[in-house]
Amino acid sequence: LTAMAEQQQQFYLLLGNLMSPDNNVRKQSEETYDTILGQTKITFLLQAIRDASAAEEVKQMAAVLLRRLLSSSFEEIYPGLTLEMQTVIKTELLTSIQHETSPNIRKKVCDIAAELTRNLIDDDGNNQWPEVLKFLFDSVNSDSVNLRESALHIFWNFPGIFGNQQQHYMEVIKRMLVQCMQDQANPQIRTLAARAAASFVLSNESNTALLKHFADLLPGILQAVNESCYQADDSVLKSLVEIADTAPKYLRPNLEATLQLCLKLCADTNLTNMQRQLALEVIVTLSETAAAMLRKHTAIVAQSVPQMLAMMVDLEDDDDWAMADELEDDDFDSNAVAGESALDRIACGLGGKIILPMIKQHIMQMLQNRYAMLPATLSDKWPQTSPRPSKRNSMTR
Repeated sequence: LTAMAEQQQQFYLLLGNLMSPDNNVRKQSEETYDTILGQTKITFLLQAIRDASAAEEVKQMAAVLLRRLLSSSFEEIYPGLTLEMQTVIKTELLTSIQHETSPNIRKKVCDIAAELTRNLIDDDGNNQWPEVLKFLFDSVNSDSVNLRESALHIFWNFPGIFGNQQQHYMEVIKRMLVQCMQDQANPQIRTLAARAAASFVLSNESNTALLKHFADLLPGILQAVNESCYQADDSVLKSLVEIADTAPKYLRPNLEATLQLCLKLCADTNLTNMQRQLALEVIVTLSETAAAMLRKHTAIVAQSVPQMLAMMVDLEDDDDWAMADELEDDDFDSNAVAGESALDRIACGLGGKIILPMIKQHIMQMLQNRYAMLPATLSDKWPQTSPRPSKRNSMTR
């Protein structure tokens, strides 16, 4: 027992050195870590995660390494473990989620549980870890906000967790998400439930019947997009961009509400530039992935054009910028570049015949606005030989 405790302490030291700012110390520690057998790694990493006396950064490092180990080397390590060891891993993970007091570590342990489940769905879609499903159902109905959060986080991370039982549990899944999206007392539960619902939709993008069945969850997702944006959280908005990109048909029954919300967020200068650009990205992406659907809502598209034009003239007053030969990295995230890229993409997506009249209608108006004259003023300073380069918006979808 003493020898084991000593080894564990050495392992903690190793975990600490893996985070060392000194390259040599870190490289040496990585080499030592790589020589440890897989089963031994799992044992020590699990102990570190479950050790209440261990420093938070050590537990965090252990959680990251265990998830990475299951992700990259599952087939090499896990099947070779004894049945008893496999059971210990499953039990310890679920126990850790229930008793961990640090939200950060708890979230990382949920990631490990999701990763393990992902690997325990066999070729026929059977989930070889039925206890995790029971844990999910018990947690989502628990009085503990932490446990409800954990259940949603696991489901968000791995929406395929039900395997071939998904159809059987369809109503239960839907009820679980609706119930959590209506949790008035806990905004973080509503946000996480909306992200989980979006993740489930995305993982079933080609299942038309399922998308139709879950269509009535979209208003709740849109509400969570709106709420979370004003809490400085754009995670649900990013999920909406992904849906527009991958499963645009899901938005069809509530397309007008989706577009109106994105238009409102895009126009709100109290939000960050990135949030406003993401809201615009939903509309622009739909012009590329569902042009026919969007052409039925030209009135809303017409309202988005002045937003793009306003972004294009949203230039920071910087004397050096006009003389610069190349754009800085920051410039590619600017409203000016995002607005220009969006207008270009929506014109390509919906066609110039639709967009050009909308642009012409607003240009004259804008030219009378003194603020819109700023680019013309700046152009006097630009060297004729090096016009400002244009580049597509690099915003990640």
